Amino acid sequence: MAAQVDDTVTDPQPFVPILTVMADYGNAPFLWLVNKPDQGGVGPNLCDGTSWDESLPMSEGLWRKFADWAIEFDRTSFYSDDFDASSWDLQAFHERGLQLARWLKEEVEETYRVTYMKPAEDPNDHQDERREILATGELLALPSFGRMQAK
Repeated sequence: MAAQVDDTVTDPQPFVPILTVMADYGNAPFLWLVNKPDQGGVGPNLCDGTSWDESLPMSEGLWRKFADWAIEFDRTSFYSDDFDASSWDLQAFHERGLQLARWLKEEVEETYRVTYMKPAEDPNDHQDERREILATGELLALPSFGRMQAK
């Protein structure tokens, strides 16, 4: 009797949903979710600075820290004629965002991948645009989405 051959292909790495930390405008959105392998970009908005509830993938304390960070961004008028870029410390903003992303990774562990993406308002958004936060806290550079190739 011949042995049956199993010709089904299984993905060695099952899909893990991706949380992307990225500040944006309008109610201080800061967390985006890709929950399907064929979904592109950062996915739809999951969290903003307006309210926390138990369905969110983070503690209320961490949400509050994220909300404060995102609200500061939301209130900055990057596109106004009187915006003084020297008054906005993008490096400190990113350092704070990356620390928040590390804390998020600690809370969600392996349930989600966590990435950090610079907002388009950063004139250097093409440098280290996207990075994944690993369980160790280290950063892994990810390919750009190419959103701002020609500025």
